[in-house]
Amino acid sequence: MKKARLFFQLIGVGVLAISLSIASCTKEGPMGPAGADGTDGKDGVDGNSTCLACHGQEIKTTIEAQFSQSVHVSGLNAVDYAGGRSYCARCHSHQGYVEFAETGAVSGNITNPTAWECATCHSLHETMEAGDYALRLNGAVNLLTDNTVVVDEGNNNTCLNCHQSRRNGEYYDKYTEAQTFTREFTEDDIAVYQTAAFGPAGSATLNATSDTLTVVFDVPTTHVYISSTHAGPHPSSQGNTWIGIGGYTTSEGTIFSGHSDGCVKCHMGEASGHTFKPELDNCTSCHGEKNVYMDAIAGRVEAIGEALEAIHAIHKEDGEYHPMYASITREQFQAFWNFMILLEDRSNGAHNPTYTEALLDQAEALLGL
Repeated sequence: MKKARLFFQLIGVGVLAISLSIASCTKEGPMGPAGADGTDGKDGVDGNSTCLACHGQEIKTTIEAQFSQSVHVSGLNAVDYAGGRSYCARCHSHQGYVEFAETGAVSGNITNPTAWECATCHSLHETMEAGDYALRLNGAVNLLTDNTVVVDEGNNNTCLNCHQSRRNGEYYDKYTEAQTFTREFTEDDIAVYQTAAFGPAGSATLNATSDTLTVVFDVPTTHVYISSTHAGPHPSSQGNTWIGIGGYTTSEGTIFSGHSDGCVKCHMGEASGHTFKPELDNCTSCHGEKNVYMDAIAGRVEAIGEALEAIHAIHKEDGEYHPMYASITREQFQAFWNFMILLEDRSNGAHNPTYTEALLDQAEALLGL
């Protein structure tokens, strides 16, 4: 009996000890040491609420669905063609963009390039505060066509890194002495180039079997040679239009400041989000249901295109304009260049109305329209 009584006494002591321990855990302990400046430190941002604002399952699913509709992830931005080429990869593949963001260059060709994904633009947060989207490239941008021109437009910088011209008109208008270039054309190109713009002393000769056309392009110093069917500033050069630089005008262009945070505001609205498709409601809320101005700009661009086609500087096929190999006067070339800027910009003036009109005015004057 004594042993049993002792056993239950020990159990009681143990229960009491545990109770006292639990009670002591519910009480606030002693105050810790003071902060570096002698005061209590500031509470940090609540991790859950901050992270879930973007990383919650519902919004994550929405963003992924939107992004799946974007050209950036669909592969239409020439991943297979340009994503692996070292010069092009910085914008045409996930691997190239990340390497450029981390090192400032793409060291060599990429073997298996892939399209963009979330981690292409987004990396690790720096502050964990609102507005820190962990963008890999959101600092100031040096333009490819002129490294001395630096543009710093906040979150727009992420877009400007890729959506800018790769070359200016001087890339083609560079000869100080007369030049001659000879090219051969076959199949469907024969009909296109029989009446080519081959310059004052140029010629087009069809061989005896009529399956090869040899064109000699004469390029005196008054002319410019369009040396590629991809001639122009480069597709998706909207940033230069927005900045107001790269074309031939009689007046200096300026950044279009009509809308703050323009790229993001217009291309990442509530409905479009990560599709990056411009939302009509963003325009019509101020400009009305039908934008007569943009229709008028489109008409002027088309008229310039028709004039350039008439002198064989460009060729229209399946409703789309394509540059042609040609020797044309410097004035005609400058009009051609302005046309290509507006054609690749694809906004009919929305990205910079003032600069767009300046490019159009100059092109029309040079072509006598």
